[in-house]
Amino acid sequence: MKKLFFIITLSLFCAAAMVSADTQPEEPAAEQNIPEGSSDAAHITLDTKTGFPVITNKPFVMFNEGAAVSWVTRIIKQQGRSNFVWQDFLLGAYFSVTSRNMRPFDFTIRTTAYYPFSMTFNEHPQKPATPLHFAFDLYAAPIFRLSMWDYVFVNLSGGLHFFFQNADRWNYIHLGIGALAGIELPIAWHWTILIDGIASFDYGNLGTNYALEPFDYVWQYQVSVGVRYSKKGENRYSYIPSKKRAALYKEQQNNGI
Repeated sequence: MKKLFFIITLSLFCAAAMVSADTQPEEPAAEQNIPEGSSDAAHITLDTKTGFPVITNKPFVMFNEGAAVSWVTRIIKQQGRSNFVWQDFLLGAYFSVTSRNMRPFDFTIRTTAYYPFSMTFNEHPQKPATPLHFAFDLYAAPIFRLSMWDYVFVNLSGGLHFFFQNADRWNYIHLGIGALAGIELPIAWHWTILIDGIASFDYGNLGTNYALEPFDYVWQYQVSVGVRYSKKGENRYSYIPSKKRAALYKEQQNNGI
């Protein structure tokens, strides 16, 4: 009896749902997926094929470039005497790609080419056997952007760090974690100045030094100053006024956008 009662009840419920669906009028296409009372309802455009709202703030990427300096420290612990400490100072240039309007957060990928400018061992300068050396750095991480009244932006991120250096004795390969903190200064409508600092703590024994000279601690600091020109990532406010931007915003306000 319980099974029969359940089947009858389920059948009545399905029939009622079908009747309700047939009798309920369809919503106009322009009002689908638009919350009632929303202030943006009048500006939402639906895709004619899918019926979903058209994405207005589409994801895009921006390109940054600039100059960078780096300090690399490698330490081998010693018992009964001071530790062995190697410190390299490098000069270079970087290029990075940063996404915007991604969900739930944006990403940045940054590569830097370095030239080893100087090296010390326990604070004593070391002269290289040949000046033909180079280094390569890679940083990839999600990035979070904080705004200060749209005139200063703070970037924070943490992720993967990779470093390769060709030297007299070894090819050093580091792999670890890094953290970036930087600011963006909107100079003009399409132009932005970027000042960044990166700190990383790495495992430094993936290179040819592993067998004879393994390191106990390896860390690195980087400081860079760069610039960005982006047509899609324009600055809503900037230090240098733009007549073109003011005219565009005035037109948007007149059109109710």
